[in-house]
Amino acid sequence: METKNTMKELEERIILKALKDSTFREQLLKDPKGAIGQELGIALPDHLSVKIVEEKENEVVLVIPQIAQQEDEITQLELESVAGGWTGDSDCGSCTHCMPGGG
Repeated sequence: METKNTMKELEERIILKALKDSTFREQLLKDPKGAIGQELGIALPDHLSVKIVEEKENEVVLVIPQIAQQEDEITQLELESVAGGWTGDSDCGSCTHCMPGGG
């Protein structure tokens, strides 16, 4: 039985690795998408932007999620591909990963 990770679990995994592995932390700060993609074993979509902010002493970083509007909502397929739900072994025919000539 395959277990799908939640976004929170993936975030925790990345943060814990960055705390334990200084090389990974440096890569994460220089190339967030590359470092995360390599760690999770997936290619993050081109349209997805990833920002990493390193907290400093006497500083708190608070992320306020965007209020999604109908036309800006991410599709379930896009969400699953980012959250590790896409395995690459199914042919859904509705995304660039599954379509002939797709990435």
